[in-house]
Amino acid sequence: MTESESVQKLVRRQVRSPRSAALAGILFSLLMATSMILLRTGAVVDPTAIGPEWLEAGSAAASVVLVLVPFAGIAFLWFTGVMRDLLGDLEDKFFATVFLGSGIILVVMMYVWAAAYGAMFGTYQAVADVLTGLDLFVYATSFTNQIIGNYLLRMAGVYMMSTASLWTRTSAVPRWLSIITFIVALSFLLFAGALRWARFIFPAWVLLVSIYILILNYRYTQELEGNEESTLDV
Repeated sequence: MTESESVQKLVRRQVRSPRSAALAGILFSLLMATSMILLRTGAVVDPTAIGPEWLEAGSAAASVVLVLVPFAGIAFLWFTGVMRDLLGDLEDKFFATVFLGSGIILVVMMYVWAAAYGAMFGTYQAVADVLTGLDLFVYATSFTNQIIGNYLLRMAGVYMMSTASLWTRTSAVPRWLSIITFIVALSFLLFAGALRWARFIFPAWVLLVSIYILILNYRYTQELEGNEESTLDV
């Protein structure tokens, strides 16, 4: 392979990578938001208000969520991997370790959240005919609320904080996006338990970053094609 072919291959990879991150981020945002909307009652209702009707209505939604969440986790890991790849040699090892570690923990918590709901509704379907009490389901709902409304959101705050720190050090994105990320991340870290609907903000943030990456990728592609045409004209 000649030197010019190697350069062209590298350029094509650099153009492709942001697009891969953006598409993975958009897929994660859609799948995760859909999952939380399907289980919105389990996220915001008082666990003591749970009854057989609520469990029966949520069984179908839970089965759909159990299919969506694994793919959301895979898409998020892909998004994280490509985001790290974009920084390349500019990546700070400390913040990169926190960034990657928090991303992996976040996906694990997503899976635990979905599995807990799946186990709860699966248990209800198995014992519905002989059900005598709801203590187990109240506990399970409180458990899932704590995961997604407290621990997962705080880990998302760590993920966003480390991302914004990497962006600030490398000037990879505009300052306004880094400032927004810092503000939202700090809110998650300090007030996660009090912000009941904040769980929808994180997928929205990933969607915002993904759309920006797509726009940036389109502009870069147009500039690259323009430079090639100028070279051919000369």
